[in-house]
Amino acid sequence: MKETILITAATGNIGSELTGLLATHPNVDEVRIATRNPESQKAQLLQQFNPHTIKPLHFDVEDKSTIREALKDVTKICLITPLSDKMVDFQEIVVDEAKKQGIHYIIKVSVDAASPDAAEGPGAAHWAGEELIRKSGIPATMLRPTIFMQHFLIVPGLYEKGDDTFYLPSGDGKMALLDCRDIALAAAALLTDPSKSNLFEEDYFMLTGPEALTAEHIKQELSQLNKDKLFVHEASEEAFIENSQKINSPVELKEIYEAGKNGAFANVTTEAFIKITGTRPRSFARFAWDHRYYFQ
Repeated sequence: MKETILITAATGNIGSELTGLLATHPNVDEVRIATRNPESQKAQLLQQFNPHTIKPLHFDVEDKSTIREALKDVTKICLITPLSDKMVDFQEIVVDEAKKQGIHYIIKVSVDAASPDAAEGPGAAHWAGEELIRKSGIPATMLRPTIFMQHFLIVPGLYEKGDDTFYLPSGDGKMALLDCRDIALAAAALLTDPSKSNLFEEDYFMLTGPEALTAEHIKQELSQLNKDKLFVHEASEEAFIENSQKINSPVELKEIYEAGKNGAFANVTTEAFIKITGTRPRSFARFAWDHRYYFQ
């Protein structure tokens, strides 16, 4: 049976990559990209990946009729939850409607900090989402990725396009940075091959990059990419805050990078990813090369 797959938060880093992977897959009949504005430029661009299979749909948790309509005849969901103070509500509404409509399978993009011990923040919200899915009885796999390489593209306080300085308050802390495209790759493999979800005893697995890097390693990689400039690393929390305030970027993210300084993202776990996809996750060097226009 060919699948009809719905992707929430489909215009983001993970969702757009997943859309591209599923757009021409022979086992997929339709890819529904859920978005608050299906007429947006990005939604329309994503549809051009394959106009025969990709369908942008209005999806707004404030209007449950849009959720019902979007999930009609869907077989599988990739649940990507936008970061907000309503994350739990968002997941509850989607999972409740998925159960009513008899969805066969859910991939949930969670975080590595998801656990019953998480008292607050994204870890607690994602754990709540995982538990909602488990209680629904819908077969599911939870992907728990670590910190993203794409922070260098989307967090101006960390790095701005074309600059020669990045502000990562991590000191000597190692981080197994992960390319978002690899989250999408794992999700696509699970969504299109039902046997993949039976490879593990647990209903979740961790995703990390292939190596744990210090900021010094990152500086060397970016400097090697550029012929005429050496990258500078401003390592202090104060430098990150000052730069973020100067360009109106979220200062709160310093807590994530401080966690990295203390080893929160140091573990390298690639076995599950290799088993599912048949390849190793992308290195930071590959990420930097693929986005060299941004760093040069």
